[in-house]
Amino acid sequence: GRYVWNMRYPGFNEFPGMVLYSSPNRGPKAVPGTYKVRFSVGDEVIEQTFEIVKDPRLKTTQAELQRQFDFLIQVRDKVSQAHDAMNEIRGVKENLTYLKEQIGENTEFQELKDFSETFDKDMGVIENNIHMTKNQSFQDPLNYGIRLNNRLAFLMQDQQRGDYPPTDQAEEVQQVLTKQINIELESLKQLFDERIPQLNRMIEEKGIRMIKSKDEEIVN
Repeated sequence: GRYVWNMRYPGFNEFPGMVLYSSPNRGPKAVPGTYKVRFSVGDEVIEQTFEIVKDPRLKTTQAELQRQFDFLIQVRDKVSQAHDAMNEIRGVKENLTYLKEQIGENTEFQELKDFSETFDKDMGVIENNIHMTKNQSFQDPLNYGIRLNNRLAFLMQDQQRGDYPPTDQAEEVQQVLTKQINIELESLKQLFDERIPQLNRMIEEKGIRMIKSKDEEIVN
């Protein structure tokens, strides 16, 4: 067998329906140095070392290339965290949709219905601060506004156009966006920590079965 590596690390985590403006999901290039490749076939493991050599025409130092790589990995990981949050929100929203189906029009469950709708709306606010959920096409972010995840993903794309360390401005933008994303992630954590146990208690009290199939627990 043959494996071709483009010498790039993996990009950021994605979520279904993700549409970003001008931000292809490309991980950073590996810095020059010695690497190890490991092949496993059955019980047999073969290891081989290889070198990635710096382009001799490059004036950028090894330390500067390392700084660029470290910066891009940090940015990538924060975008991934934002996108993991999108996936979590989607999962909880699916559960709420299923719960709504279970409840139907039964007025006995009005309190639970109201609680679920408020929870759904509060999640939606955080969701839209992270990513513009109206995006369907690549033109949409321009029409609706570029959100935090897209701005950080764009910074990652922008800062790997050449082989140079991050500019002061790029580091400043990264810090501002990271701080803003962290606020949203913390808000989401607090919302989940508070509402999910409450929701579970209400579901239990009403004796609703929140299990779609034999083994699949819906709200955790």
